Amino acid sequence: MKKVTTLILFILISTFTIAQNHYQDVVYLKNGSIIRGVVIEQVPNESIKIETADKSIFVYQMDEIQKITKEEKPIARVESPASTSEGEGLQSGYRGIAEFGYQFGLGTYGMDRLKINLINGGQISPYFFIGGGTGLRYYFDAEAALIPVFVHARANVLDKKVSPYFALSVGYTFNASNDFETVGLLVSPATGVTFNVSESVALNVGLSYELQSMEFYDYYYYGGYSSDVYRENSGALSIDFALSF
Repeated sequence: MKKVTTLILFILISTFTIAQNHYQDVVYLKNGSIIRGVVIEQVPNESIKIETADKSIFVYQMDEIQKITKEEKPIARVESPASTSEGEGLQSGYRGIAEFGYQFGLGTYGMDRLKINLINGGQISPYFFIGGGTGLRYYFDAEAALIPVFVHARANVLDKKVSPYFALSVGYTFNASNDFETVGLLVSPATGVTFNVSESVALNVGLSYELQSMEFYDYYYYGGYSSDVYRENSGALSIDFALSF
């Protein structure tokens, strides 16, 4: 009887304070379930009826109930404006990069050439990308088309819509104008700025330096035509434009 009286007193207090929006009724069942909402009806010593936040209504017998309490509602977390500015960079997953540039020869062995890179790989996080690629280098003076095959790594400094980036390509080049003979090692560091159009599309503008190891020939006449073969590095500075998707 004491238990029933306590339960009735609790229901009366709940009804009186229901207008306080920051509190809710919580019914603990003997089977371990917890029901949160508003007790809208109570039959003494028999049953209660509770309405949850999604407007569902449940009825429980008194012998199913372990206890009933009144507890504060959880306070919804509201993000500050500062927090919403984070996470605007590229999302993880597959990514392709199409890159175009014009390379200006530097130094004694530098030669102007057209640059095209097609890169495929994975965006590990908004900051890091790694993949592999191939492309085309067309040397205007030599009228030769070379095909590089390389590994490409790229790092964005910020997880923002606009971020500086650093990149490095390392690989080997083949001469498509001469039965795909091997040419030599290729190394190309780069830097620039990434403009994120969306979570999966970005535009890149940057500068890169490319070092291509290759053979050079000196022809001379000494009782007949002959030549010396030696290997040097041909360097070039490139202005690059890329679409990342």
